[in-house]
Parts: sequence; C-alpha cells; structure tokens
Amino acid sequence: MDIVVDASVILSAYLPDENMPFAQKLLKDYALGRINLYGPRLLLLELLNACLVAEKRGRVNAQLINKLMEEIIGLQINWVEVEAQIKEVFAISKRFNLTAYDACYVVAAQMKGCILVTRDQKLYNAVKNSLSFVIALESIMDPEIRTAKR
Repeated sequence: MDIVVDASVILSAYLPDENMPFAQKLLKDYALGRINLYGPRLLLLELLNACLVAEKRGRVNAQLINKLMEEIIGLQINWVEVEAQIKEVFAISKRFNLTAYDACYVVAAQMKGCILVTRDQKLYNAVKNSLSFVIALESIMDPEIRTAKR
C-alpha cells in the first residue's frame, strides 16, 4: 500500500510529547516493508524546521534533536517530484485556501493515486468534504480506510 505522509505524521511518531501510537505504527509498517511512504522533497525541510522549533521551545534537548534528525533522515522516504506539477499545486492552494506546502502533499497523493495521511487539522478540515483520499492520522487504523481507493 502506498501512502503519502506529511510532516505532522512523522513528527507525531518521533516527538516524545506527542506519543502518537498511530504514527508510530505507520512508521513501523514502513520499516517492515508492509507499506510504502511517499512525500514531496520539502518534507525534509519541514521536519528540520519543526525539530529546530521544538528545541527552541524546550520540547526536546539538543542531544535528542540530533538523534531525531538522524532517524528522520534514515527513513529514506520515497520522493514524489511535485515540482513538475506546480500549476496543480497553485490550483489546489487557491481552491482550498492552503499553503503551497500543504498543497504539495495533496498533489503528491494525487500523482501517486494513493491516500494522504495528515495530523494537520487545518489541512484536513479544508479538504475533507472534497478530497476523500486525505485521511486524518487518527482514523488510519480503520481497516476500511486502509484499503480505501481514491
């Protein structure tokens, strides 16, 4: 099964104060080869920025943040080249009032023909009535959703 994930999902698996079993299960399934994870290349930059912000806010210490970055880089997520679809990124951004960054994840899922899993409530709420392939992280363990097609 192919799944596009955004930064909110990966951070939910790694940041100790988030402790999201659903996100941890998703990454475990990926490590075991049960699923394939995809994302736009900007995912790494978003993760890097979020880790730096978490450190500045005292959510994690410098030692842990270095370990987290090594683990995140080691994930080796499959990249979707959304840059080739920049007009679609723009259209999705405008249609749903999303940032271009969030629209990149939506377009990546469209390009792969798979679901996008997010914990970003703003993104999810903006598209949930129109884009059934965008799934909230909390519902990913539902067997009906795990087998859903676009």
